[in-house]
Amino acid sequence: MSPRTHPTGAQRGPAVEVEWTTISYRTIAIYLVLAFLLLLGILYVISPNFVIKTTRRMLESVAANPTPAPAPAAKREAHFVNLDGSVRVKKAGSSQWIHADFNTNLEAGDFVQTGNDGVARIIFADGTNYTLKPDAMISVEESREDPVTRATKVAVQVSSGAVDLATGHFETPGSTSQVSFADAVATLNEESRAVVRNDPDKDVHEITVDSGHAAVTRGSNTVQLGQYEQVTFAAEQPGLVRNKVIAPPALLTPPNMELKLVHDPKTTPLDFSWTEVPQAVTYHLQVSPSVMLSNFVVDKKVSGQTSLTVSGLDEGTYYWMVSAIDAKGVESQPSQANRLNLVQEVAGSEAYLEVSQTIQHGHVVEVQGKTEPGSTVIINNEQVFSIAPDGTFRGFTSPLPSGSNQIAITAQDRKGNTKTIKKTVVIE
Repeated sequence: MSPRTHPTGAQRGPAVEVEWTTISYRTIAIYLVLAFLLLLGILYVISPNFVIKTTRRMLESVAANPTPAPAPAAKREAHFVNLDGSVRVKKAGSSQWIHADFNTNLEAGDFVQTGNDGVARIIFADGTNYTLKPDAMISVEESREDPVTRATKVAVQVSSGAVDLATGHFETPGSTSQVSFADAVATLNEESRAVVRNDPDKDVHEITVDSGHAAVTRGSNTVQLGQYEQVTFAAEQPGLVRNKVIAPPALLTPPNMELKLVHDPKTTPLDFSWTEVPQAVTYHLQVSPSVMLSNFVVDKKVSGQTSLTVSGLDEGTYYWMVSAIDAKGVESQPSQANRLNLVQEVAGSEAYLEVSQTIQHGHVVEVQGKTEPGSTVIINNEQVFSIAPDGTFRGFTSPLPSGSNQIAITAQDRKGNTKTIKKTVVIE
């Protein structure tokens, strides 16, 4: 075919005519489907079993992976930071009780029970602390974080016994911390402390606020509690009864965290003193070698005075507290405990301490390291109890605020020598 030329006008170069046909995407899709069906038909003729099994697997895969649903609330596990005596756990969905240890994480539906010699302290990811006294049982009802707002929700049921609890600083608005006992629910504000006692056999149900505020609801009744206020009720009677309770004294000497070096700890007299409390006629001094405040080596009541001299203590670390008792025999909550290190004075060198790593768990930091066997390890003024016979240890800090934080790890050997290592961590 020769090029076509124009008969008139100036002479032009050869022109080429191009012809095409428009094909839509729909048409292409139809062709592809037909081609696939044709190929499938050929494969079916050759190997019908292969085609049937492949098609079945594809349909099962689609059924097993539907369109993703909105992300559920994230679980926030709790864990033990102190254990003393008999403590056991029953996991949700299980009928078996297991021995609690520092590797036991707690989730919604789990039960924790202490024996008559057991004490346990549990910390939740939002900073709420629960300390179970002997013969207590709780269940974790909620421990989660909203995936959108990041608000945390912690809820615990006290089935029996006495439990101390303290809330931390709520990082996100809308966060809540609740404790239930019998048919009442208490909602605590941030940075509040309270004590719950629940004894179904004796029909004793009460909560006492040591600091901060709480709202207690039972049925249609709600009572607001402030510092040193208490709510009680009987199971067969409606409503709530609010009372003002006597305050504990403030501790004076020995000051908190004192390292007292003496020639002979056993024979050295130690002076314990505290402030006077109005309406108090008697004071109750208790000294324990355990941070869990159990197995008291001093348990004395004194009348008409705000001090007591004690002797006969062995070398070691002690925690002491005092409560006040009024003329009716009503005893206050114990004061916050002070820590005393009683050490025999000897000439020595620096203690052995290594910190192998620090691991962040939300606002809580885990510290792992090694020290001399028999030594005491303290992390940010809290004693570490998970120390192996070879001196390796694992401890946790209390919840830290967002931003840069310094952690002080101190080891003290049996001769009284000490060493401190400081680590800086950044909490997002």
